Amino acid sequence: MGAIEEASKYGLRPDGTPKGKGWLGELKRPDGQVSTELSVQFDDVLGGKPIPLLVPTLQPKEVEYLLKGNRATPEIIQKAVDHANGRAKQGLSPFAE
Repeated sequence: MGAIEEASKYGLRPDGTPKGKGWLGELKRPDGQVSTELSVQFDDVLGGKPIPLLVPTLQPKEVEYLLKGNRATPEIIQKAVDHANGRAKQGLSPFAE
């Protein structure tokens, strides 16, 4: 599936780039909708660019917590930031592509 098709399926990140399936794939929320990335931005992380909250280092209970629409805990945010910074150090996007 190309970026245009994914954009129409998953929507856009806060910076206007198309969302993809994310690191964990399509995750069903309690409301029946699907989440893939749950993008956030922090001024002091990667120059304010969006990063995904749904990263491979989360525990299943943390994923479930986010999918219920809860705000990210400091521990979840730290995992997302660490993941994004680690990918950036490798010259890679923080998002699954």
